[in-house]
Amino acid sequence: MNKLLKKLSLVAFALLFANSVNAAENLNLSNKILFVEKEKTGTTFLSVMDSDGANKKRLTPSLFNIILPKYNPQKGWVAFTNQTENMVSEVYILNETGDKLQKILTKASFEDFSPDGKSFIYTTTDQNAALYVYNIEKKEATKISQNLKVVSANWSPDGEWIVASAMTEDGSLDLYLISCYAQGIIRATETPKVNEAFPMFSNDNLKVAFFTNRHGAKNEIEILGVGVKNNLALSRPMLVGTHPSFSPDDKYIVYQDGDNIFVSDIKGLEPKKIGTGRTPYWVK
Repeated sequence: MNKLLKKLSLVAFALLFANSVNAAENLNLSNKILFVEKEKTGTTFLSVMDSDGANKKRLTPSLFNIILPKYNPQKGWVAFTNQTENMVSEVYILNETGDKLQKILTKASFEDFSPDGKSFIYTTTDQNAALYVYNIEKKEATKISQNLKVVSANWSPDGEWIVASAMTEDGSLDLYLISCYAQGIIRATETPKVNEAFPMFSNDNLKVAFFTNRHGAKNEIEILGVGVKNNLALSRPMLVGTHPSFSPDDKYIVYQDGDNIFVSDIKGLEPKKIGTGRTPYWVK
């Protein structure tokens, strides 16, 4: 029954856009927030809203478990991972006009697009948890994680580094910086029995936001300085939550706390709930 409903949903989605006069118009996602909307039935949608929570709009048909959407500003695409009922991870790309949803990979989790829009990084969902760069035009993948077991990763806007959260010897997660110009891999944190997960670069390339269990049972957001002057300095904005993403001007962060989405300045002042949903991403 669930498979039949999924097929009918996809057919309805295709017909909706096939009959739309304005189907060729590009999606206008600048400064908007992508997020995952969950129905009471358990199915999920890729959705978008303004930074104050207004003008919510669904972009995809319902899928079993959408997570972690990201935007490709060069191409206008949105990519995300969907986990099926059988716990198989699939990578999807939604085109720039929003009328074509294509499955690109299986048994993989999408992480981020390259700044030039020509490639993306993904992690394998097997025991190796390897990180690969995938050339979209050539359909070729290159492993870049060496022996690291990567859980999540993000590409710096200048294209020079990839920050990765990877499993350590004691099973916890530390942050690593992987050079895109043959400078090797730098361990950015070394915190036994503490997790640092789902890192996200700021748009000026100088900061990385992530969430950690360093301060107790609840996850908190921290910010790591990665510029030359910042020397891997940590700051704690006192925000309980996960999956942070910087605003285009780097002055604010959108993040998830439970089933709610909040926006706060990077110092943690006056957090404001803007809606319900998961894994938000602030489009530049």
